Order: sequence, then structure tokens, then C-alpha cells
Amino acid sequence: MSEYNRASVIRYYRKQKNMTQEELAEGICDTYTLSRYENGTLNPSEENFQKLMNKLEMPEETILFNLQTEDVNIEKVRNRLLWLFEKGDYQGAENEIEEIIRKNQLPLMYVENRQFLYRIRLVVEQRRGKLSLNQYILSLENLLKESFKDYDSEKFVNKYFYTENELLILNNIAIAYGEAGKYETACRIFSSVIWQMEKVSYMDGYKPYYLLMVNYANILGLHQKYDESIEMCRKGISWLLKWEKGNCLYNFIYNIGWNYIEKSKGLSGEESLRLRKTGLLYIWEAYELCELYPERKENLKHIKKYFEKNKIV
Repeated sequence: MSEYNRASVIRYYRKQKNMTQEELAEGICDTYTLSRYENGTLNPSEENFQKLMNKLEMPEETILFNLQTEDVNIEKVRNRLLWLFEKGDYQGAENEIEEIIRKNQLPLMYVENRQFLYRIRLVVEQRRGKLSLNQYILSLENLLKESFKDYDSEKFVNKYFYTENELLILNNIAIAYGEAGKYETACRIFSSVIWQMEKVSYMDGYKPYYLLMVNYANILGLHQKYDESIEMCRKGISWLLKWEKGNCLYNFIYNIGWNYIEKSKGLSGEESLRLRKTGLLYIWEAYELCELYPERKENLKHIKKYFEKNKIV
């Protein structure tokens, strides 16, 4: 874990517990030292870091998502870039990144800021054909290693804490390995991180987990692991219901329907017909949910097209 990550972890959870620096530091270090830990000018020893985590009652299974900032202006900068990126305005996103860097609105001395900005830039460049798939994977992995020093795609071992940026980068890496035909590597990353996240006791946000699960379900389905993909989708639905995020449900429901229909194509007779009918019901439900919620309205036409293509005449 980088110095800045540890600084953020200590500061974030101290504030979550409504503790003063004096209260947290007592019996571990002096208040001035704790202040230096929190502002990133001094890296705590492993012993002191564990003592601080124990005092904050943070369990070993904890995964850290994005760290909240008290600077409203920084949040506005981040949110505008994410809005451009997520709606597919890649030229706008590229321009916004250059503006952010030029004006130093997200100081690049911090690894979180670099990972946030450069991940988006790499995704945009790859989708616009400026990077080959191999260049894209290598660049993402180098960016991840700035904070995840022990990362190795072939011998993947989870780390103690994850930031939201790290999880999103891992999601992009796994997707890219799948596109490159390295199915086992993609599944290794997806399954390992999801397994780690299933046993955590605290998460700040839902989106990284949702993206990992939906993309893992996608790659399983595309490799004809239909039942495994359906199981992953059902887990995703349970997770989203827990977070009351109905606007994303249709993705998992559509995937379940897609899996049933694609599986039916390899069968014949009554079983094939049964699976196709079941799949069509899920596809139509996904269409209605996509119509009801505003997440990605442009997906309506794709869902309807697949339904029309596979409906029983």
C-alpha cells in the first residue's frame, strides 16, 4: 500500500468513528506523528498501522472503496469527467482530462488522482483506436502497480485494501484479457477479486462490485459457461437489491435471459423450447426495467432487437 493510501485510510476511518487525532494517537504515537501519517508526509510502520487499525476496530476483511473528499470543487471536477466518460463522449472526456491536468485541478502527486485520470484516458484511447489491446493492458497494469506493488496477472493474490480506482482498473484489465483471448487470466482476476469482496464487512459504494460481477457474467456467458453466468447474475441482483440500485438491475436480468436463449440453441425439443421461453421472459423484463429507469436508455433498442430476433413465432 502506498503512503498516500495509508494516510487516506487512517484519516477516513478516524472521521467515520468520530475520533479526534488525540484520541486515536493515545498509546500509539504522539498527535504530531499521527497528523503526519494522515497528511502523507510520514509513512507509519507496519506495527503502528496495525495498532491504529485495531483501535479503529477495522477487521482484516475490510476493503476500502473510494475515499470521500471534503473539497466540493474536486468532486465537481471528478463528476463532470465521469459524466462525459460514461455517456460515451470520448472527445469531451479527453479534452476535460487535458484541462484538469493543465489547471492542476487534481494534483498528480497523489496516486489516487493519477489512477483516476489515467484509467479513463487509457480506456478512451483504446476505444478510439489510439492504443493496441496489448499496449492498453500493459499501460493499465503499470498504472495499477503504482499502488498494488505485488500485482501479477498470472499469480493473482488479493491485497488487504482496495481503492475504487484499483478495482475499476482491475475490471478493465480483466475485460481486456478476455478480449485478447486470455480467458483463464480474465477469470482468475474476476473470480479472485469477487471472492475477496464477498467476505468483506464494509464497503463504501456499490459500483465497482457491480461492474466486476456483470462483466464476469458476460465473459462466462460468451464462453458458454451459461449456468455459471446465470449464478453470477443472480448474485449481482441480490447485491443491487441490497443497495436499492434498481437502475442497474436490467443488465443482470438481460444476461440471464441471454444465457437461457443461447443455451437453448444447443438443445432440441421441449427442453430447448422451455429455455427459450424462459429467456424471452427475462429479456422482456429487462426491457421494461431499462425503460423505467434512466441508467442507459440507448440500450433499449439493443434489448428489443435481441428479443425480436429470438422470439417464438
